[in-house]
Amino acid sequence: MKARIINLTPHPVTVVSQDGGTAHVFMPSGTVPRCREDVVIIGDLDGIPLVRKSLGQVENLPDPQEGVYYIVSLAVAQAARRPDLLVPDDMVRDEQGRILGCRRFAVVV
Repeated sequence: MKARIINLTPHPVTVVSQDGGTAHVFMPSGTVPRCREDVVIIGDLDGIPLVRKSLGQVENLPDPQEGVYYIVSLAVAQAARRPDLLVPDDMVRDEQGRILGCRRFAVVV
């Protein structure tokens, strides 16, 4: 499937090929959608505040376009639940646990 993929995260997203090389690098577009957080204080634990958080409305997310997919954070994908939103999946890490890239994308439904 040929599609246009736009990176809406603040950092490059690298897709790692089967042989461990770099298949694609998607540079940040400059647009970064975020979820509002709804926060309610529900008590405390031994003097430490305890709150309930939920994801609110997504801000700064472009409207869907035919043939266009957007790489977003998992929080944005979970809040928006759109089939055109991609999240990096099957992460590749180095010996120190740092993320080098992903092997695929996932759609959150």
